[in-house]
This record gives sequence, C-alpha cells and structure tokens, in this order.
Amino acid sequence: MTAMNAFEPQEEETSETIGRSLGRRPLARKKLSEMVEEELEQMIRRREFAEGEQLPSERELMTFFNVGRPSVREALAALKRKGLVQINNGERARVSRPSADTIISELSGMAKDFLAHPDGIAHFEQLRLFFESSLVRYAAENASDEQIERLTTALEINSQSLDDNALFIRSDVDFHRVLAEIPGNPIFMAIHVALLDWLIAARPKVADKELYQHNSVSYQQHIAIVEAIRRREPEEADRALQTHLNSVSATWHAFGQIQKKK
Repeated sequence: MTAMNAFEPQEEETSETIGRSLGRRPLARKKLSEMVEEELEQMIRRREFAEGEQLPSERELMTFFNVGRPSVREALAALKRKGLVQINNGERARVSRPSADTIISELSGMAKDFLAHPDGIAHFEQLRLFFESSLVRYAAENASDEQIERLTTALEINSQSLDDNALFIRSDVDFHRVLAEIPGNPIFMAIHVALLDWLIAARPKVADKELYQHNSVSYQQHIAIVEAIRRREPEEADRALQTHLNSVSATWHAFGQIQKKK
C-alpha cells in the first residue's frame, strides 16, 4: 500500500471548503499609507536612500506612489516611530538609523498602560530589581577605577541634596544611571532610563516633608552599594542593592496606601 502524503489535499479545495475552514473571515485590506510605509522602508533597508540622505518631497512621493498627502504623511510618521527617518518642520524627511532609545520609546505607551493595572508597578519594580542586580554584580567584578570614581562623585552629589527633594530625586536617578553605564551597552542605558521614568511617573504625589527621612535612608544604602563595589564583592553589592530597592518599593507602596485612605 502506498503511504499517504500528509501534504496532499484529500479533496479538491474550493472556495467553499476554504471558506468553511477559515470561518469565512475576510482578508484585511492594507491602507494606502501602510503600503507606502512598507515600500519606503524596503527602499531604505536596500540603501536606495543612504543614512543622512533626504527623502523626496511629499509632493514627489505623492506622484511616485499615486496617493494623497495624508497617506504620505501617515507613512512618514510611522517610519519616524521606527527610527528610520527624522522629520523637522519645514524640511524633507531624512533617513536615520534606529537607536536603542527608538526601541524603548515604541514600548512607552504600552508600559504606561501596564503600570495602570493593579499589580503593574510591583511587576515593573521586580523587573528593575532583576536588572539592577545584574548591573551591580557586573560593576563589582568589572568596573574600572575611573567608573568607581564616577560612582563616588554621584554619591557625593546625592549627599548634598538630602534636604531638597527635587534635587535628591535627580541625583538618585543619576547615581543609578552611572551603574547602568558601566557595562557600556546602549540598550542597557535605554532600558534603565525608561524604567525609572515610567516608575517615577507612576508613583503617588506626596508632600516634601514626608520624603526627607526616605532620602537619608536611600543615601546610606547607596553608600553600602558603592563600598561593596569598591571592595570587588559582587554578592555583597547585590545584597545591598536588593535591600535598597526593596526599601524604596516598600516606602512608595506605603505612601500609596496612605493616599488611598485620604
């Protein structure tokens, strides 16, 4: 007996049988702007337009693709979001190279929506903990003397802003940013900047007087992190970092609970 080929149709496929299997779902039609976007993207990736080169004017693109101005503008806006073009007022779009910041900015809207969920902030704080845990371990094992000196400088600036909450938050972010810079990976930097921006924006608004004690505790915890890195002790650095971020999470959670009761 001849074996049956699994890829051979058992009956002739007709529009009726295909319709039954697909539940007669209609094919989605692409918008003109999407078609223009895809074609321009392919032209850029094939290097028909080099990085830094200007694209044809909107009018020329309208003529080339035989579409209206809205379709061209929507296509260019989509390419800008992908980091493939830069658009400045009064100038033609210019081809650019996507950066790590481009990748992260595409996620920004979704991240903010997720943070609004009941457990959203807790999940992002856990993500930050996992991420920075790796950063401090790497720093303890690999940071150069110059990078450790930069951490020490960030720590000194941190100490000078204990009584000014706006300055302390800025110096706190800068301290952790120096940690993120140590591996020299631009994607790490983009992720770190975005994580802190998203979390800070999602935190409850509290009175300055409620933050002074929190500032002092955070500063002391920063000292412990830097000292462990300076001694080249990754385990101790990780423990100090986890103590710090868990303390920060607990503090802001407590502030949030107080706000809910008001």
